[in-house]
Amino acid sequence: MISEVMGKFAEEPLTSHEILRDNERLVAEVVVNGATFYLKGEKIEKPFLERLIAYIREASMSGLPYIGPEKTLDGTDYVEHEGLLFILERKGKGAEVEGINLRHIEEIACLMGMEHALSLSRELRLGRGTSWGMFGGNATEELGDYDENELCFLDLMQALKEDGSFPEELELICRLYESRRAALEQVWGDLPIGATQGDLAPYNMLFDGNRISAVYDYDIAGDERFVNGCVASAIYLAWHYDGFKGEESEEERYEAFLEAYTRERPFTELELQVIPDLFAVIRPFRYDRVEKGIEQIKQGKGMQFIEETISLLQS
Repeated sequence: MISEVMGKFAEEPLTSHEILRDNERLVAEVVVNGATFYLKGEKIEKPFLERLIAYIREASMSGLPYIGPEKTLDGTDYVEHEGLLFILERKGKGAEVEGINLRHIEEIACLMGMEHALSLSRELRLGRGTSWGMFGGNATEELGDYDENELCFLDLMQALKEDGSFPEELELICRLYESRRAALEQVWGDLPIGATQGDLAPYNMLFDGNRISAVYDYDIAGDERFVNGCVASAIYLAWHYDGFKGEESEEERYEAFLEAYTRERPFTELELQVIPDLFAVIRPFRYDRVEKGIEQIKQGKGMQFIEETISLLQS
């Protein structure tokens, strides 16, 4: 299959290829005449893929280091083969990083601010949500429906009910969470939204020193409320990214991210208003934090986790 699809992109024969992933998506590293590419195939709707490619090219032409797809020999953007749509990306310049410092965090934040400013000014939309989204309803696991934050809250509530040792704390967490979420839901539709890469994280980037030299992988790209994506990313890089190399505290990393973001795109008055509520529901209900906390509860060691959860919801 790889050779057949690559024949649509290049006249030269494949030098080598290695399949990196083959479950929901097929991803292969291919080498042609000394150049390295990534061939990516998945079941995806053509209109969405076409919007995504147009968005990537718009970002690239505007100076963002986004790697766009190569053209086929007949000038199209993708190949359809055995029920999958394939695009081909040239390997970017730069290197992966094993850990990041504060400058890296600021660079990611600036890039996100640039991306959001571009999408807002040119009214770029992709027509589906991202994995960061809220209030989708969780009717399915499709992006746009999926609300991981709510699911993590429900998982914790279930664990506390089954344990039975913290009835007052369970009631308080539920009341605080629902109050914060209700405040967000009331204004959610008024928050600025637009097309985003969906996962601006170090593992989807190449770096030249501290500078981001390439961004790749758009499989969860979608439309997102900009402030929600910003706060969620800041929390991830400050508290949950494994591999920070620096002396700055988590709080300092979080504040540095927001400050760097606003150099490229200042928050609106409404966005500034909702940041405390966003932090209060996202920070305690990151899936990895909740999974660890539930395990502590099952072991009879959950009090510190529960107290911290309440404190974060009250922050």
